[in-house]
Formats: sequence, C-alpha cells, structure tokens
Amino acid sequence: MTGIFKTSYKNIFILSLLVFVITAFFSEGYHHPDEHFQILEFCNYKLGNIQPSTLPWEFNAQIRPALPVFIAFVIIKCLSFLALSNPFTIAFILRLLTALSAWYIISKLCLKFLDNFRTEKGRKLFLAMSLLLWFVPYLSVRFSSENLAGIIFLYALYLLLNLPDLSTAKKTISLLGAGLLLGFSFFFRFQMAFVIIGLGFWLIFINKMKWNHILLLITAGLISIFTCNCIDHWFYGEWVLSPLNYYTANIVHNVAANWGVNPWWYYFYMFFIQAIPPISLLLLLCFFFGIYKKPRNVFVWCLIPFLIAHFAVDHKEMRFLFPMVFGFIYIASIGIDYFISSQKYLKAGKILFVFLMVINVFLIVVKMITPAQEAVKSYKFLYSFSQNKQIDLFCIEKNAYELVGLNMSFYKSPGVTCVVMKDDEAFMKYLDTNKPDSVYLFERNYSSDKQFQGYDHKYLYCLFPNWLLQFNINNWESRARIWDIQLLTKK
Repeated sequence: MTGIFKTSYKNIFILSLLVFVITAFFSEGYHHPDEHFQILEFCNYKLGNIQPSTLPWEFNAQIRPALPVFIAFVIIKCLSFLALSNPFTIAFILRLLTALSAWYIISKLCLKFLDNFRTEKGRKLFLAMSLLLWFVPYLSVRFSSENLAGIIFLYALYLLLNLPDLSTAKKTISLLGAGLLLGFSFFFRFQMAFVIIGLGFWLIFINKMKWNHILLLITAGLISIFTCNCIDHWFYGEWVLSPLNYYTANIVHNVAANWGVNPWWYYFYMFFIQAIPPISLLLLLCFFFGIYKKPRNVFVWCLIPFLIAHFAVDHKEMRFLFPMVFGFIYIASIGIDYFISSQKYLKAGKILFVFLMVINVFLIVVKMITPAQEAVKSYKFLYSFSQNKQIDLFCIEKNAYELVGLNMSFYKSPGVTCVVMKDDEAFMKYLDTNKPDSVYLFERNYSSDKQFQGYDHKYLYCLFPNWLLQFNINNWESRARIWDIQLLTKK
C-alpha cells in the first residue's frame, strides 16, 4: 500500500480512500434484497438465530453458493471473540473490509495500466474515474456476490499480469493463487464463467501463455471449486451442485423470468438512465470507441462474452453487470484518452469536463452520505432504543421487519415485539377499547395531519429531518417512503 501513496497521483488515492471509507460507514442496508437476504440472513440461519422456513426460496432450491455466507460467518465468529455482536457494527465492518479490498486492487491495477494511456490528462482521468466516478465507491462497498466476484477476479488478473516480472518459483505461486481466485470468483457469481472463458482465450491467443501454466491455472481452479463444494455441504447439510441447480432453475425452468423479461438491448437503456446522462452517454460512446482502438485488450476479451451471455438471458438487472465495472471504466477511459489527444476536441472537451465534474461531485456526495436502503436506519434506532427493555411496537398492515415479503431478522432487536394491526381503523379501535397509557407506533408512510383521539404523539424517529418535512410541495410526502416511529401518550 505504501507504493500507492508514493506515486505522483497520491492525492487521488488518498481522497478516494477517504471517500470509500465514508461511503462504507453511511451506506447502510442493501442495493438489492439479495445482498441482504441471501447472505446475511443465510448467515443468520447458520448462526442458529432463525429457522430455515423464514429464508427465501433459493435456500430450498439450493441454487446459491455458500462462499459469501461462509466468509460472513467466519468474520462474525471472529468479532464475537472481541465481544462485538451489534448487527449494524458487523454490517459496517463487512462493508469496510470489502471497500478496502476493492480500493486496493483498483489502485494497483490503475498503476499497472497507466502506461497504456497516451496523455497525462488521460492517465489522471482514468484514475479519477476508476476510483471517484459517482457510482464506484457506492458499488465497491457492497458485501454482495456481484461485487465480491468482481474484486476477486481483479486480484487474479493482477497476479497474471505480473507474471513476466517474476522468477520461476514465484510464477508458480502466482499461477496457483490466480487459479484459486478465479475459481472463487466463479463461486461468488456463476456468470463469471463467461469472464473467465474470455480471459482464458486471451491468455492462449493473445498472451501466448505456456500450456504448463494453463494447466496450473486449471488445477488450482478445480481445487477452489472443490473447496467451495465443501462449503456448500457445510451450509446445506448435504452434497449439492449449486451451479447446476442454478442453471436448472433459472435457465432450464426460466424461474428468473418471473421477475421480468426484457429485450437484449435493455442493458444499454438501463445504463443510460441509471448512470445519469450525460455522464452515461459519454461513457457508452467512449466504451465502444475504446473497444475499436484496443480490440486485443484483456478486458475487451473478458467483457464481450460476459455481455453477450447477459444479453441472451431474458431477465435483466443492472447489478448483474457490476462485477465488470472496472473493466468497463478502463475501456471507456482508453476511448476518452484518444479524444483528449486530438486537439480539435480540446476546447469543447474542457467545457464538457467541468460540467460533468460538477454533476459527478454532487452525485458522489449524495451516494456517500445516504443509506443504501432506508429501512435499516429505523432498525438501527429500534435496536438502540430497546436496549435493556422490552417494547411492543404496533405496526400498520405489515411487521416493521418485513421487507419484500421476507423477515429481516438479522437486524431485529430482541427487545422489540411487533404487533401488526390491519389498518389505521383497527389501531384506533384498539386504543379506544384498551386505553393504554402509552403506545409505540411504527408507520411506513409519514402523515403530519394524522390524529389519534385522546392521545398526544411525539416522533421518536423519522427518516427525514423535521425541517425538510415542513416543505410538502406538491404533496411529495404522500409518495415518498418515509418511515417513522411515534410515542403516543394518553392526554
């Protein structure tokens, strides 16, 4: 790590490290429910805290690899020896370790690839985009299968790219290490098989790797796959082939199509919208130009089969492409570098750069300090508020810990008992009949004008600050997910 900070680009590395750490702290919750329910809740089951009946359908179908669950399990067990049991602290540590791992390998690969750029401005822009493009820190802190698969693949690639500088003995060690990492990458996210296939073709046809080195890679990869099968056995309690089960469920039986079907070009549309134009448009155009200029680049060979495979599958989600974010940014940066070196684009480029930088700074600050999922902050409040006491929390329509039809047990406070009421009318009827002195009420939809006859109410928690809620322009509050917790006391 000291080598990173000794370069002339150390200011970019220091700033990005700070951004990654801050994002890891504030980005509580998940980007997609799978990030939580199929890792942390699976781990919670293995820790003996919940029953398997509460887990999503993927558990019984045995289609999810247990590798990320095992890593979380080991880390949580280690933290327990340090008397750390707060689930929010544990989740932060998982995000922080992921963020530091991502930042380190991205930084090392950036330094490795700098010589491929024609201009100094292109080099600096490549570094800045790889580490500080607005969605990079947010995605890099996610303890998710997609992100972990991408990080592990980058470590394997780094070992392979450094082979020419090593002695024979060190080459053998690096090849074995890279093979192990590629196998683990596959078991974090099975779709990484297409990236690994592309890498294999590049190693054979472009890099001209020796066949004995290829054999070492394959041998180490098979060892890691066998290890992951053993981990699956530990988790499921029997020998399973989770990759085969995944293929059968989602490809043969097309279960994934139940969550939506889209045409092959839909990823371009999603990226254009979600990566925020005009940033997204510039990245797409420069990405295709970068492929045109560097068709023999390793990331081009990895990305093409990866993208084609995802285009061919009916169900599409942007997160499926997250493992190759760095490769995409690198190729796009190559394209930008060629434009920078062309004088006729220089003046317009400066104006565009300033405009895009302002947008990027705004977006990265927002993503850096906001939670990934709003529910977790309310759970964090409940966990702290209910320490050393028991409270009955009345919930309208749904249990407070129910999200996407599943129980979020990992963050549940042992001091909270949820009492679910059918609707507001049923709750008011309860108050009128039982006349309790005080009641804790949880709501998913904030309403400033709601009154409960005979009771005063005080907001103990609300997702948004009170000053912001004073400006209900165009009644935006009725359309927003504003979770709140109130204390109702008899007048």
